[in-house]
Amino acid sequence: MRNFLLFIVVIGTLSFTISSKVSENKENSIIAGKLSPQFLFENTEGRLIESNNFIGKFVYIDIWSTQCTPCTKESGVIENLKKVYSKNIEFVSISVDHYADKDKWKKYILENKLTGNQLITDKGWYSSFIRAYNIKTIPRYILIDPNGMIVDTHAPRPSQKKLHKLFKKLMIQ
Repeated sequence: MRNFLLFIVVIGTLSFTISSKVSENKENSIIAGKLSPQFLFENTEGRLIESNNFIGKFVYIDIWSTQCTPCTKESGVIENLKKVYSKNIEFVSISVDHYADKDKWKKYILENKLTGNQLITDKGWYSSFIRAYNIKTIPRYILIDPNGMIVDTHAPRPSQKKLHKLFKKLMIQ
């Protein structure tokens, strides 16, 4: 009986170690300095926009939802950032609202006068881009460099002063 219990403990530990390594490797593939996963999402006009459209500029990605109060509070701040920084950066807002709620999402954008690259995922939280970044909570901000490489998978929020410091360090204008 004792040997059997020891066997169970060893197998359990080995199993946990292997699954931890698999998770660790999955998460480590999406880190600063690596190529960002690509996306292809619909904008408010129904056109498909792909991440490659933004090569040559920094890309500040805002992952949000109309249901998320902290997200919607930050959207006004993002609009102000767009007025200050516009030379070598694109601001891309990607909504994880259900695609079936697309009209509600469009209405929110119109009513709140949100500008620029407003996109909606094809599969909400199950979109390959959202899953690749292992996004579980929003708002979430990601910064990509002009070559499509990840600068920060958890970039500062628009309302944080450290975002301005980061933009200054990277010479984002």
